[in-house]
Amino acid sequence: MFIACHLFLGLILGLAIAERLGDRRLIGFCALGAVLPDLLDKPVGHLLLAGSLDSGRTVGHGLLFLALLLMAGTVLVRRRQSFALLAVAAGVLSHQVLDAMWAMPVTWYFPLLGPYEPYEFNDYFGGAILAEVSSLSEWIFLAASVGIALAACRGFCLDHPGVAAAIVRVSIPLLGILTLASLYAWAAGITESVLMAGAGPEDYLMLAVVGTVGMIAAIRHRDLLNAG
Repeated sequence: MFIACHLFLGLILGLAIAERLGDRRLIGFCALGAVLPDLLDKPVGHLLLAGSLDSGRTVGHGLLFLALLLMAGTVLVRRRQSFALLAVAAGVLSHQVLDAMWAMPVTWYFPLLGPYEPYEFNDYFGGAILAEVSSLSEWIFLAASVGIALAACRGFCLDHPGVAAAIVRVSIPLLGILTLASLYAWAAGITESVLMAGAGPEDYLMLAVVGTVGMIAAIRHRDLLNAG
């Protein structure tokens, strides 16, 4: 999945965790974790190791990385009563689920099944940027993410509750339309559309799931997101 989709799900997951633990700061940590695997793996794999590995799914997309975060997070909870690292780990897990890493067992279970598999891309970042900006789903997820982020930052560094509430209200029906369109594309077996560049049926199903979860979360947490 693309970066805005990962960010959006991380923020949604962060809302649930923050409500449970009573700390809005965890929303940001969870969002960070949701994009962290790509922030780590894409520059290393496609720039530093472009001539050999050329893969954007390595360390950050593996269970070993997730396990280390969970262990470090558990220690931090016991010593400092801080759930920050566990929130990051939750975001990383959401990223790996959206990327369906079980379909890449060599990477997901590394190093148990051997070394990473090399790939070959022509101008990866150019193609990735084009795919991002040409995907309607990314713009919808990005808009919703901005609303959630503004609401989460209220009282910390930003204070625009009216703007946040308006963005979230507009985002809910857009997420609904995206969900319905994605379900149709999945059922029809469409392999290319404006919804997501290069998507297959499984990707459309995942878009529908994220859109549905987002709508439910926006309604459930409306007291936080729509506070004026």
